[in-house]
Amino acid sequence: MKRPTLSLLFFVFAHPTFADEPTPPATKLVKPGKLIATEKFDREDSVGTQKKRGTTGWATVLGDWKIVDGAAYGISEPPSKKRPKGHAAGCDQLVDLNDFVISGEFKLGDAHQVGVITRDSNQPPLHLGRVLITKKSIWIQKMTGISKETRSEVLTKIDVPVDTNTWHKFVIEVQGGQFLARVDDHILEAKHPRFADRKGRIGFIAGGEGAQFRNVSLWEAKKK
Repeated sequence: MKRPTLSLLFFVFAHPTFADEPTPPATKLVKPGKLIATEKFDREDSVGTQKKRGTTGWATVLGDWKIVDGAAYGISEPPSKKRPKGHAAGCDQLVDLNDFVISGEFKLGDAHQVGVITRDSNQPPLHLGRVLITKKSIWIQKMTGISKETRSEVLTKIDVPVDTNTWHKFVIEVQGGQFLARVDDHILEAKHPRFADRKGRIGFIAGGEGAQFRNVSLWEAKKK
C-alpha cells in the first residue's frame, strides 16, 4: 500500500477547509488571498505541540499555552541552565509564504511584552522580523540568527500607552521588504531587505505570564 508523500500531507494539513471563514481585514500593502489558518483559541485542542499540532495547525514553541476564558494564555519558560533568562512563550504556524497578512486580538494582562513573529525557511528557521508591544511602546524590528546567535535592530518605534486590561486588535502585513503593523489606530511601517525572505513560521509570543490572544487569522497575500 502506497503512503501519501510528505508534500501532499503538508498541503492537506496546511490548507484545511474552514466552516466559518473570517473576512480579511482592510489592508494597505497586500491583497489577502487563501486563508491559511483561523483560530478563536477557545478550545483545549486549539494549541498543540511541535509533534502534534492543534486542530488548525497552531503549536507551542517554548513556554506554555493554555486556554483561559476563551483565549490562548501565555506562560513564559522559567530560567534554567540551558536558558538562564528563561524564554517568552511562543505559538506558531508552519508556513511556506512570501507575502502575508495576519490579524487578531491580544490583551497584555500582567505580561511585560507581546508580539507577532516571523522566521525564515532555513533549517533551523532563523528569526526574521517581528512587531513587539509593551504597555508603553510599539516597535518593528528586523532580525537574524537563532538562539545565542540572534541579532535584532529596531527600525521604527512609537511610545504610546497600551491598556493592559483591554482587548486590542492588530493587523500585520508583510509585502516584499515592507512591514506594516496596525495596533488599534496606531500604524507603524518599516522597510528592510530581510523581510522579503521566504517565511517558514509565523506566530505570536508573550513574555512573562498573563497575556492572551484570540481570533487569530492568517492569509497568504500578493502585492496590491
